[in-house]
Amino acid sequence: MTAEHAHDLPKPLLLSAGALVLAAILLVIVGDDLPQATPTTPNAVVSSHELRLRSLEDGAIVPVLVDGTRLPVIRAEQAGFVSGVVRGLSRGRKLSGSDADAPYRLSRMRDGRLLLTDTATGTEIDLDVFGRDNARTFAKLWEQGETRAAGKSYLTDSAP
Repeated sequence: MTAEHAHDLPKPLLLSAGALVLAAILLVIVGDDLPQATPTTPNAVVSSHELRLRSLEDGAIVPVLVDGTRLPVIRAEQAGFVSGVVRGLSRGRKLSGSDADAPYRLSRMRDGRLLLTDTATGTEIDLDVFGRDNARTFAKLWEQGETRAAGKSYLTDSAP
């Protein structure tokens, strides 16, 4: 064996590598023509309700559906997380010059998560990432919106 042939690769290895490259190219060409599964949208909205969240001086929050229905007041001792979310979104509205009175959209997703969307800025907050306890107040608001949407009377501590 000469020195110039000492670094040559064996023919079977070269043929196998060539066949592998050819197979990959064929799979790409043929794969494009195969029927594709329709992607499912796990983030599809099941139901949503638009509401305004008014902060009171004592720290309580008054949720009002866009149709004017007032939901039960969220007492200050239960409104900490909601207040924080509203303050953050209000700051975003102020910085962007958006309508400070625009409603928020509270949506239940197909996978069960709750999503709060600022309709003025488009900011979305996945409420479940903050934990079940923090999302619980928003979940109650969503349930109250569902009750109202179903046409059931809803007793609140304020006039509808």
